[in-house]
Amino acid sequence: MFNYEPVIHRVKAPPSKDTFTIKPIRALLDKYMKYGGTWVDPFAGYNSPAQITNDMDSKTPALFHMEAVEFCSLLPDSYDGILVDPPYSYRQISEHYKDKGVKATYKDTSYNFYGRVYNMIAPKIKQGGLAISFGWNSCGLGVKHGFYPVEVLLVCHGLHHNDTICTVEIKLTKADSLASTSTATLLPETR
Repeated sequence: MFNYEPVIHRVKAPPSKDTFTIKPIRALLDKYMKYGGTWVDPFAGYNSPAQITNDMDSKTPALFHMEAVEFCSLLPDSYDGILVDPPYSYRQISEHYKDKGVKATYKDTSYNFYGRVYNMIAPKIKQGGLAISFGWNSCGLGVKHGFYPVEVLLVCHGLHHNDTICTVEIKLTKADSLASTSTATLLPETR
């Protein structure tokens, strides 16, 4: 079985509704996205560094403005990485939909919301590609979808704020996951 020791860091930084503007998070993105390739972001907001971006909010500079599952279903295959920065809670999902004049359903305010997006996008990420997820847990896309953790960054925002948990995962084939002893040997900088 795949033996790994993901790197875990904890830092402090002021909170921001624009996740990608938080300095240690931006540094994490720069670290893993510096290798180039094509990245996709189904929940782009205002500051996504991905090339192919989507956000339901038509006021954002995203290339597309549709529901994330629909966006992911229309994408062709073969991306080098994905950024996943969705609303972090079911309440935030409901508020986000309400702001857009859309009524959130049970599918939107349960794990189905995340699962439907992950099921649609995971097969479209290349083997060796990366997923960088943000939220209040470190689940990421997970082993179910062929992703294994490489690094977890905990960003403490101080009292009365939940930490932002950033999870970096690499997509491996079953053979890679069985043969490898370290994710470090699979990352671009060590190849």
